[in-house]
Parts: sequence; C-alpha cells; structure tokens
Amino acid sequence: MDSRIGATPESGVGDAVEPSEVAGELGFQGTTSWLLAGAGKLVLQRWGVMLADLELTSSQYKLLLALNELGPLGQQRLAELVGIDPRNTVPIIETLVEQGLLIRTIDPTDRRRRVLELSSTGQRYAAQLELTSAEIETELLSPLNLADQASLRRLLHSVLDASESHP
Repeated sequence: MDSRIGATPESGVGDAVEPSEVAGELGFQGTTSWLLAGAGKLVLQRWGVMLADLELTSSQYKLLLALNELGPLGQQRLAELVGIDPRNTVPIIETLVEQGLLIRTIDPTDRRRRVLELSSTGQRYAAQLELTSAEIETELLSPLNLADQASLRRLLHSVLDASESHP
C-alpha cells in the first residue's frame, strides 16, 4: 500500500490544499497546478479557434506578433526572441512567405543574414491577431476586477521568470 495515501499537506506530500469550497470539487481540482492547467486549456481552446480561422500555427502567430511589435529582424534573432529552435524556423518562415505574410530580404551588410518583415497583408493579420487575443483575454478575465487582473499577470510573471525553461 502506498504510504502517501492519507498523508497530510503538512507532511510535504502534494500541494497544500484548503478543504474544497466548491461543492463537488475534489481536493486535487483545487490545487494551483490543476487550476493553472484548466485556465491554460481555456486559452488554448480559444486561441485554437482563432488560429484555425486564419490558418496559422502557434509558431506563426508568435513570429507575426514579434515582427509587428519590433519591426524587421534577422531570422535567427527572431527565432531566439520567440523561443523557436532556429532549425525549425525555416519551414515556418517559408510558409509565411508563401502566404504573402512575410517579406524576406538579404541583409546588404551581411549576405548570409536574412531579414524578415511583415508584408501589408501580414500587418493586417497581426492586427487581427492582437485584437482577437485581447478579446479572448478580456472574456476570460472578465470575472476579475482590473486590480486582480494586474495581480494575476504579476504573479504569473513571477512564476514563469523563476523557471529556467521559460523563453
């Protein structure tokens, strides 16, 4: 028999969980990890619809928004900024160029370097992505007042910044 069964949070096993305040909720369903995963699932579901409507992947989304925010960038630097392995970036960029969303040019000062920028169509896509993302966030965070929304962002930044794997 597992000696952890029946262990209390004080014994160091599992998350420290207050007794469930939600009727029908199991204890593990009130843990921070479970709740974060559930919130993440809601975001991913809504983003999935948005990206499918525009026929984009999440990696393409990141590249378009980064270029919209920062302007023209070298291909390698862009990959670093958005956390995509540079080896995987080429096919993503190829697709965006073929879709007419990106313009790829050779850097005149270093012919080995490729510079990427949004086309006018890419700019429209990025604007739509930003608008729809903001709408999704507004909808999901609507139960919270503005101060709680700001606190949530600050706390999530703290958690992610403490993680070595966060890009």
